[in-house]
Amino acid sequence: MAFSDEELAQCAAVDIVDLAEGHGIELTSETERFYRMTEHDSLVIDRAKNYFHWNSRGFGGNTIKFAQTFLTDPHKTDSARFKDAVGLLLDRNNLKHSEVAYQHTPYVYDPKLISTDFRQAREYLINKRNLSPALVDQFHKEGLVQQNKVGSAVFLWVDPGTDEVMGSTIQGTRIDHQRYGKRGTYKQIERNSTSGYGFAVGPADADTLRFFEAPIDLMSYIQLKGQDARTQYVAMNGLKEEVITHYLADNIKNRPTVPDRMVFNVDNDAAGQRFVDQFLVLNWTDRRNGKELAVERELPGDDRTPVSYWRDYERASAKYRTNPYLLYVLEKASSNLQPGMLTNGADIHTPFTEQTDHAAATEATAAALPVNFRGSLTQWAGVVRQWNADREGDCQRFGLKCQYYSNQATRGAGLKLIRDSDPFIKDWNDIIRTRVASSVNQGTKTPQEKGQELE
Repeated sequence: MAFSDEELAQCAAVDIVDLAEGHGIELTSETERFYRMTEHDSLVIDRAKNYFHWNSRGFGGNTIKFAQTFLTDPHKTDSARFKDAVGLLLDRNNLKHSEVAYQHTPYVYDPKLISTDFRQAREYLINKRNLSPALVDQFHKEGLVQQNKVGSAVFLWVDPGTDEVMGSTIQGTRIDHQRYGKRGTYKQIERNSTSGYGFAVGPADADTLRFFEAPIDLMSYIQLKGQDARTQYVAMNGLKEEVITHYLADNIKNRPTVPDRMVFNVDNDAAGQRFVDQFLVLNWTDRRNGKELAVERELPGDDRTPVSYWRDYERASAKYRTNPYLLYVLEKASSNLQPGMLTNGADIHTPFTEQTDHAAATEATAAALPVNFRGSLTQWAGVVRQWNADREGDCQRFGLKCQYYSNQATRGAGLKLIRDSDPFIKDWNDIIRTRVASSVNQGTKTPQEKGQELE
């Protein structure tokens, strides 16, 4: 059955939020514009654009794609599911939802919602998220982190130029896994928070911009690395291009040229990897003076591989006379050390993205490497071409990512790759929690105890 352009347009106009809720899919309203699926909390719906993006899976689309993904039989072919989705949306009961219009309500900060008592939020950030007392108190004193009347931590989105509050991120402080699932706590963007803004720390004319997914990751990074006076740290509350666009434009407005660096410090998962990949291939040059903006990645735990994986690399490389580091790079760049998952922005396939048996995938990759393969940019693109025919541009993009991980693993006088028995760090707060647990086990002082000594 063929559908007319008019019918497809009608289907795409059906309001995703009303469609989902009308079919029993539970959503959480973060703002009037943004909604999050309760069951899959990395899926965000932008009601203004009538578009969804499933961050952890790295894809999204319009209402038709949403219906195809969630309201049709997953055992059918994609084409059959598309037809079923369109047929479902053409139903008169669903078409009536196309009349829903998104209306934006400007954000108004209400200081009356903020409590003068900061103790509950402080206790949560220090004892549950392992942030240092000195850092928490500094951010509270600067008016960036507060507590609301129900005891939640509130991260205020303060405009660095005007000091006006443009929105906030609310982080619950009571642990309830039964109600909030694996995350365990309530988390929401305050209603009507201004699109394009986030939780930002540092000057508007900074030399370096750093982007994080969540405010606690931002604070964790500063605790680990220190705070640079010429860097602006921004938590996007997810993976949002409009936040990057806003802060980069604001930076250029406040200085004569582009900043020196823009660094992505997002989560080290499939969604984060894909998000960063799309930015690293762009050319960021100031047309006014030719200055190039360096775009870099620095993801948490991005320099680790399990001991068991490394043994697979060594066995396969000995059998096929290649270098184990080459096998690591191809796996890291394509699947982020998650066998059977495609996690790169170029959508390049390798045996590591197709097989869940790590040893088998490693051997298949080693067997495919040509003699005298050394890992130049041209060679990286060439070796993956055998699994990705007629995709030269994507292979070249992927080659750049391989070159990055190759340099990271082997740079300097020695080989730097960490062969960790428990390497899967997702975010910056994971690193702090791991170090605190290690300190407790070894009987040394935790960051909290060291911070208390400074008070």
